[in-house]
Amino acid sequence: MLNGFILTCCRSATTDVQLDIESLESLGGLKAKILPCRINQIHLLADDVIAVTLRTPPSSFLEYLPGQYVNVIGEDGIRRSYSIANAPRDDGTVTLQIRKVEAGQMSDYWFNRARANDLLRIEGPLGTFCLRKTKASTLILLATGTGIAPLKAILEQLSASPRLNTYNSIHLYWGGRTEQDLYWRPEFSDLQVHYIPVLSRSPEWKGLTGYVQQAALSNDLDLGDAVVYACGSEAMIHDARTQFISAGLAANQFYYESFVSSD
Repeated sequence: MLNGFILTCCRSATTDVQLDIESLESLGGLKAKILPCRINQIHLLADDVIAVTLRTPPSSFLEYLPGQYVNVIGEDGIRRSYSIANAPRDDGTVTLQIRKVEAGQMSDYWFNRARANDLLRIEGPLGTFCLRKTKASTLILLATGTGIAPLKAILEQLSASPRLNTYNSIHLYWGGRTEQDLYWRPEFSDLQVHYIPVLSRSPEWKGLTGYVQQAALSNDLDLGDAVVYACGSEAMIHDARTQFISAGLAANQFYYESFVSSD
């Protein structure tokens, strides 16, 4: 037993057991594969963030659920993981939001040498970060930095498929350092999204400051009837999960994707 979890690889049951297993049937039909792709477009979102749109062959569109990610395979087989920043489109293109990493091998390519029509490969879809069926009436979305990408995709999914939007309220908290980090704003005419930006290093900022998870908890939302999707730094994810569960959120109602920086 480790932190309440049984390691089934080295333990066996001696009596009848009842398992509480989350259904991931929505992911069952998706198989990760490697596809060729070309850069369709690159544009600057912030001083250190770009949006890269990739296109795959018309006969090989990437099938995925909003929230999932892909591995981009670059020169010499180098791989980097990026969340997809859009819900599936009719033209099959996917957009990635990529932050510059100082002295990063892949960052050097993206920010200095990448051009439209460059040939790359992507592997995906990957991950289990996606909307679940839930009876919760409040949807809370937490992001730091480019962690906004999969949450943007999920909001696009809810906008495109109203039957999935079973929530009475949607709250999006996005944390950054300065105002230039807030390079996107949710604008959905058919979704009532309560958007709260949070900055940590902007003395003149008139909005909420500090850590995004603390800002969310300060609003006294009803966590007994909520589900949380969080994406961003490992530190934010760990602290947010601990604090939200302590404040009354059910442990199985916190879903997350944590980002680990690679050079």
